Order: sequence, then C-alpha cells, then structure tokens
Amino acid sequence: MRRLIQLGAVLTLVLSGVMLVGSFTAADATATQRSKPGVLQAGWFWETAYQQANPPVAAGPLPATEPSGVPDGDFAVAHTSNDASSSKMTALAFDIGTPAPGSFINTFTFSVTVDSSSQATNIGTGAQPIVACLPTQLWSPAVGGDYTGEPAVDCSTKVKPKVKGSTYTFEIPAIAQDWVDDQNVGVALVNDPDNTSTPFQVVFTGPKTVKATMSYTPGTPVPAATTPPGGSLGGSSSVGGTTSSGGSVPPPAMGNAPPAPNVTTSDVGQAPQVAPTSNPQLKPVAKVSAASSLPSRGFWMGAAAFAFLILLMSLVLGDQPQPAGAAGSRLDRVLRGASADTSALASRS
Repeated sequence: MRRLIQLGAVLTLVLSGVMLVGSFTAADATATQRSKPGVLQAGWFWETAYQQANPPVAAGPLPATEPSGVPDGDFAVAHTSNDASSSKMTALAFDIGTPAPGSFINTFTFSVTVDSSSQATNIGTGAQPIVACLPTQLWSPAVGGDYTGEPAVDCSTKVKPKVKGSTYTFEIPAIAQDWVDDQNVGVALVNDPDNTSTPFQVVFTGPKTVKATMSYTPGTPVPAATTPPGGSLGGSSSVGGTTSSGGSVPPPAMGNAPPAPNVTTSDVGQAPQVAPTSNPQLKPVAKVSAASSLPSRGFWMGAAAFAFLILLMSLVLGDQPQPAGAAGSRLDRVLRGASADTSALASRS
C-alpha cells in the first residue's frame, strides 16, 4: 500500500509539473508574439561637400566626382558640416507583417555592424554620435541617392545605440509602435542633432547583415459606437406655419375666418438648432481571450504540494531497514517490546 501511495504521489507531481509548464507556455504564446523581421527596403543618401559649400548647387558643370568611401552594398552615416545635419544618412524599413490594429509593440531591437574592410572609409575612432529617428514621410530605396530625396526625420524621441565592439544596437519600440498605429515608414540613422562640431563617417555592412527581433501583444480594435435612434431631427420642421428651410406655409382656412397673415422666418426667429451627434474616437485595446476550461495554475500548484506532502510522509513513516532475521514493521516491534516488558513485570510480581 505504501508503495502504491508513493507511486501515485510521484505521478501526481509529474502531471502537475507538466500542466504548469504547459500553462505558462500557452499563456506566453497567446499574450506575446515574437519574430525576426527582415529588411524590407534600405537606402542611404548623400550631400556632397560641394553641395554643402554651394547650397543650392549652382547651375553649371559639377566638379569631379567626390569619392563616397562606401563600398557597393554598404550604407553609411556621416557628419562633415558645421551644423546638426547629416552629410550621409541611412533609412531602413523592416517587414513586420500585419499586426492587428491595437497591437502593442513590447520590444523592437536591431543591430548593424561596422564594415572594417579596407574599402570602407571610416572617419573617427570609437563610438560615433549616431541616433535612430522616425522618418516623417515615405521614401524610395537608393544607393548614394541625392540628399534632396532623403526623408525628413523627427528626432524628438531619438534613440542612442548601445555600442559593443563593431556592433551598434538600437532599441526602438516607440518608433516601431508608430509603424503599427500609422504607416511603416521605417527608421533613419542620422547624426545626433546635438553634435555640430565632431566630424565622422561610419560605414556599415549591407542590409543582409542587419539583425532584428520583435515582440508584440496582439490586439483587436474596439467596435465603433453607433448613433442611438431618434438622435437627429428630420430634414425640415415647421414653427407657426414657417418651415425651417425658410419658406412660408399658410395655415388651413377655418370657416369664414379671415386668412391668417403670412408669417416669415424673420418674424419668429431661427428654428432651434440641434448639435449633431458625434461618435467619440475610441482607442483600440489589447485582445482579451476567453478563459480556459482547464484547471487553473493554483489547482496544479496545490496538487503538486499535496502530492509532495504525501510522498514525504510515506518516506518518513515507512519501514526502516531491519537486521537479518528480523520481521515486522516498526509498530510491530514496538508492540512486541511492550508486551515483553509487561510479561517480565508480571513474572516478578
């Protein structure tokens, strides 16, 4: 019987552990979706030194081509002026799929790697003042495109990177949230607007080496409120024989009574105006799932605790090792000893 109780307690412990792990895993999978978005499109834009010195570029032949120092397939960020602008900037857009409206971005992180080859011209040592900002408009892919085609950016919520060796890592959940709430305009890597004096250029390896991770909580929008019946008036109404549209309607004749004089809108004033019913703009909320019919985590925790207690008691109160030739349980030996002592006392008396 003790062995059966121990076996049942062990099986209950195992089942409780499996159900607890399954419940946490299922809850996590339902609440949070994770993915590794790839780069949807990329581009870097360039304002040459000649263009910086001659804004806007005057008519006439341009000088000899200025080397960019950016190998084919790479992209770069640079600052070579005496203001906060970027002489080179990079824009990246990620394929985040189609999260449902109301989804909440928990994390979005991407990393870019510095190209340390001899073909890449990197100016400056150590971490450079590069920040991630939100573009304010759509843009087209470009390789060394003219600066007039680069998107304007909003750096009011700029994100500085974590730099480890040759890797720049940006955590931009707020920017990614804007992609879900509005439109996916990507992210721009630009010179930190606070930097107006330190020149630099950092060349990164191509879009295929960009690594990104994303997690979000799916959501569904709240249904729009409907206008209650009877909340609006008809197209016209009459007051004292006058329509709200301004026309004059004589009352019907009553016997030989003299006809009533025409009443105009100016005599009775303007008809009462009713403010139109407006539907309040409701923000989307996170999706709420139906509760599971399976026992709760608390039930399985309690079952595991009870099974562990039963197992422990069975081990403590179980049979103790017996010397060779001995038989019976501890209780049997105690009873036999007490009986022997009673018999000895009786014989002495």
